[in-house]
Amino acid sequence: MLVINQSTRFLILLFTVFITSSLVLFYKKTGCNFCKHLNININEITKKENIMPVVILGSGSAGMSAGIYASRLGFKTLIIEGEKPGGQLTGTTYVENWPSIQRIMGPKLMEDLKEQNQKLGVSFLQDTVVSVDLAKWPFEVITSDGLKINALTVIVATGSNPRVLGIPGEKEYWGKGVTTCAVCDAPFFKNKNVVVVGGGDSAAEEVLQLNPYVNKITMLVRGSALRASQAMINHLKNVKSLAILYNQDLKKIIGDDSHVTSIVLWDNKQNKEINMDIDGVFLAIGHEPNTQIFKDKLKMDKMGYLELEGRSQKTSVEAVFAAGDVEDHVYKQAGVASGSGIKAALDASRFLQEIGFSPEVANKIQNKYFEISEIGPSKVTSISSLDEYKKEVLESEIPVVLDFWANHCPTCKQMLPSFESLSKKFSGKMKFIKVDIDKAPELVKELYILKVPSFIVFKGGQIVARYNDVMQKQQMESFFGQFID
Repeated sequence: MLVINQSTRFLILLFTVFITSSLVLFYKKTGCNFCKHLNININEITKKENIMPVVILGSGSAGMSAGIYASRLGFKTLIIEGEKPGGQLTGTTYVENWPSIQRIMGPKLMEDLKEQNQKLGVSFLQDTVVSVDLAKWPFEVITSDGLKINALTVIVATGSNPRVLGIPGEKEYWGKGVTTCAVCDAPFFKNKNVVVVGGGDSAAEEVLQLNPYVNKITMLVRGSALRASQAMINHLKNVKSLAILYNQDLKKIIGDDSHVTSIVLWDNKQNKEINMDIDGVFLAIGHEPNTQIFKDKLKMDKMGYLELEGRSQKTSVEAVFAAGDVEDHVYKQAGVASGSGIKAALDASRFLQEIGFSPEVANKIQNKYFEISEIGPSKVTSISSLDEYKKEVLESEIPVVLDFWANHCPTCKQMLPSFESLSKKFSGKMKFIKVDIDKAPELVKELYILKVPSFIVFKGGQIVARYNDVMQKQQMESFFGQFID
């Protein structure tokens, strides 16, 4: 048995007090656990270019709300919109739970939030972040266009992406009857029979969006009851074409190479397989946080959600904050995301003030702020008839890419700036053409379009590639560029 005498106890106590006092003094002096590691010195930023005090990654309700507060607090603010500008609300119909607004279309709400940000001086960059260097400060944010921004603070509001099942046939028939967006693709299934996979609010929303178009909707629910809110369940009761099958797992999607024709289900209660003829499969099985670029850089849980410090929006790295679906695996509501975005902006403001970012400092670097530059006019044209298709596409001497889009499809409209930007870059080498599906029914039928957005690449009058999904600008450039001689 170890015996510790009184003098040894005193020395241990003295050492403990010394260490504790030193840590407290260090924390008070630096204001954080990571400042010494990052070597934060406000005077050094005058040596940098492309500076931005607040950089917000993502433009959903969390990012937009953060932008409003950061700008009103007096800080130059940039929102990098990401691969889904406007976030998940752009894929909904009516929003009925936003404070003070009884009923508003989701896309309209996000348009209003963007306009509010712009009037407050917030800059928007239609681009996607590919990496953030968190090992040094200011943080270097690099976009898919190769832009480099020196961020004094970063607010991660990159949201989440729809989950997929990973079952046979899902990938093969993506864009050929399999989708996650009823807002975008419901018009392609007029008088058809479809299934919606899921039992939560997202699945209920898909049903409501499909109802005006389809003949019959079948909800496939894995459990024995719906998980949707009572308000959404009440809405579902008014959908006469709806049938709900419980205890069902979707196991396989079958088609004839061009489109979905049937599915295979597993009844997990009766332990038997069921075959069902169907025209379309709409997946609504939840979302996963879009935090991949921060793996091994920020602390996150096993599901990929960023972990926060106490009741703040602070992440594991000082001057980096998180808001919305990237850190919330409980509530997942637009209003909650908006509130967390506000908190993140307040936390960022407090950090900037603590390190001495004053109006005087802002004056010194006013010529070093990041500015968004525009290059040349768009080269995109539009066609709507078979005659135009023959002349502009089939008889073209250079490769042609057709972008099938719709005004009711938020992601389609969000990608148009990237499409137009590439039309300038590839001018003379590739022809870029838009096709509004509502104005070109003959072309939709001729080229068998079942989903928007859809891209078709022609070379020598022949189809050489199709892509039936959302693309980031960098993906677009790589995908289209491979067909240019």
